[in-house]
Amino acid sequence: MELVTVTTVSDSGLANIVVGVLEQAGVDAVVGGPGTPDVYPMPSVHPFHILVNEKDLSRARDVLAQYETTPDDADDDL
Repeated sequence: MELVTVTTVSDSGLANIVVGVLEQAGVDAVVGGPGTPDVYPMPSVHPFHILVNEKDLSRARDVLAQYETTPDDADDDL
């Protein structure tokens, strides 16, 4: 089982959100990088790598692409 990076983020809180989105879609994901996410989300100079199984890479990219284009609740007020 080979883990590959699907995306990188600089905030540990966002890293946890991305992992949660992927897991909700049935894609196993973990955070890798120079450190592990802390209890207190903070920006980091070292990116957090979101890792998935190589066989799930295409699906993970599709899930994240859909998530990024989903309108926010605030857009309903426009």
